[in-house]
Amino acid sequence: MKYLVSILLIAAVIASGCSNSTPIPHPTSNQETSPSPDPSDNRRGDTVFLNKNIGWKAVYPFQGMSREDMELYTTSDGGETWKEIGDSLQAGSTLPSGVKSGLTFVNEKEGWITTNAPWEGKVGLYKTMDGGVTWSEQTVTVPDELVNSQIYAYPPLFLTKDQGILITRPAENEHTLLYITIDGGQHWKSFLDHHKDQYAGIAWTLSESMATVKDAEKTWTLSMQNYGKWSL
Repeated sequence: MKYLVSILLIAAVIASGCSNSTPIPHPTSNQETSPSPDPSDNRRGDTVFLNKNIGWKAVYPFQGMSREDMELYTTSDGGETWKEIGDSLQAGSTLPSGVKSGLTFVNEKEGWITTNAPWEGKVGLYKTMDGGVTWSEQTVTVPDELVNSQIYAYPPLFLTKDQGILITRPAENEHTLLYITIDGGQHWKSFLDHHKDQYAGIAWTLSESMATVKDAEKTWTLSMQNYGKWSL
């Protein structure tokens, strides 16, 4: 489908406005505060925990079909209090633009965000090395066959600190494209049209609506609907 990525972005925005999920708390100070949900607020978010105490909360205020702002908070007490560490509206912010599809951290310092917009030949992948305070865009090489295509990126899954997989969906749905890293994201190896394969101990199967990833012990699935979330 030629405009699949645009459709996914539209569906994601509609989902954010129609969701019945619990509202995302959003502290308004850069000091630690207790969250205070506002059910009328037109925003969505992601919350991830590294362990029972350390976690991050990303809040995405909606601004347009391919744009949303972003606020980022961290907690060290299991979510009792949250401290703001980033706001895309602040001068000098390095938080990514576009519509975010996911947030993940592999330790207290290293984390990843995927984001999407009507870009051609680009995978929207950003990394932090300081716990989310600053972010930098990562270079992910796109195969020649897709340099003029829009590519929707789902949040990466890290099986270990070094081994990770990044699933994408090109607008031309006759193609599949994913990436594997074995060095913590310093380099990403592309696999074009490998619907079922394995590399470096990571096995995967791709269908139109789902990705399944296995290592020696566990199996993860990614539902490629709206934003897409990994489940174990």
